[in-house]
Amino acid sequence: MTSADVRSRFPGLSDGWIRFDGPAGTLPVDSSVDAIADYMRSPAPANLGGQFAASKASDGVVGGARAAVARLVGAQDDEVVFGPSTTNLMFAFTRALARDWQPGDRIVCTQLDHDSNVSPWLLAARDAGATVEFLEVDPVDGTLDVEPLKGLCADGRTRWVAMSGASNLTGHSPDLLRAVAIAHEYGARILIDGVARVPHLPTNIAEIGADVLSTSPYKWYGPHAGILVVRDGLLRTIEPYRVRPADYDGPSRWETGTPQIELLAGITAAAEFMMETPLVDEAARETALLALLQEGLQDISGVSVRGPSVSEDRAPTLIFTVAGRSPLEVDQYLASRKIAVWHGDNYACELIDAMGLRGDGGAVRAGIVRYTTADDVRALLQALTEFTSGT
Repeated sequence: MTSADVRSRFPGLSDGWIRFDGPAGTLPVDSSVDAIADYMRSPAPANLGGQFAASKASDGVVGGARAAVARLVGAQDDEVVFGPSTTNLMFAFTRALARDWQPGDRIVCTQLDHDSNVSPWLLAARDAGATVEFLEVDPVDGTLDVEPLKGLCADGRTRWVAMSGASNLTGHSPDLLRAVAIAHEYGARILIDGVARVPHLPTNIAEIGADVLSTSPYKWYGPHAGILVVRDGLLRTIEPYRVRPADYDGPSRWETGTPQIELLAGITAAAEFMMETPLVDEAARETALLALLQEGLQDISGVSVRGPSVSEDRAPTLIFTVAGRSPLEVDQYLASRKIAVWHGDNYACELIDAMGLRGDGGAVRAGIVRYTTADDVRALLQALTEFTSGT
């Protein structure tokens, strides 16, 4: 599929803006939009579990969404839990886990992560009297060495490790296989935040070996929702907070109330769109564009890129600063040129602090997605060149 063919699938590009804001949420693909509308217009809308046709049709939409997500991330259908957002699911999940934590238990988080994989653990640990310790990143490029995890797990007190699959700021992906091996060697469970990873890098939870994986469909061209994939029977051994009549078995016991069935129709379509092109092929294209962007930024006087070097094992997202200008000023200028980026900490609080960027207002973030083109990259570089030169 050509770049023009891909871009034609995104109605949101019709306003002429150049979009580098994808790490915070991508535009929905046409088939996802259509699937949501088709469900809402059909005779199908009805609650679940009934004996009449409309209810059975809704059951089929939910089952289809579980199956599509399972194929996307290498899971089983009955391991896929839906919710209004990944953050919402994380608070529910950690709150339930904490019922079994004791004072002296340890949770390990990292400085690499989005706060949705930090604050839920901090608050649940506080309520249970458990402690939270952090794996630290390299303060220069923000990369994470997972080997120190061994020292935090060796005494057997660590119950859970919470780790980013890829940074939502710098794109860095730590050695997940090694992290999983260390956690499991010492009896700890591990949750991988795949929100910034799944849209860009091959992610098979069974091959990685993680116990839980989170992902957000609106980062891979679907509607706003959240997903937890919970493996190896954990769904049945952890008691969630739920209403008494809720189904006891399966992922539905974690889905508080009726799911947003119309959005699940859109999630199925988005997952199928993701799988139309082999992810390794798309990753190579995105990496090439990231290299064009990162090298171009480094050639502009006053611009500093913070993060790891370009490689195919990182997400195509980067942050940069402009000497003498705040990230907000850069963002505002680019917006005046109809170029969308983000500025600030983007909820990666620990990482911004560790890299010494808090006092400067964070950084500017730009991300490559499936509808990004080389012309988009060149337009961003040209705008920044004019901004820094005052022309």
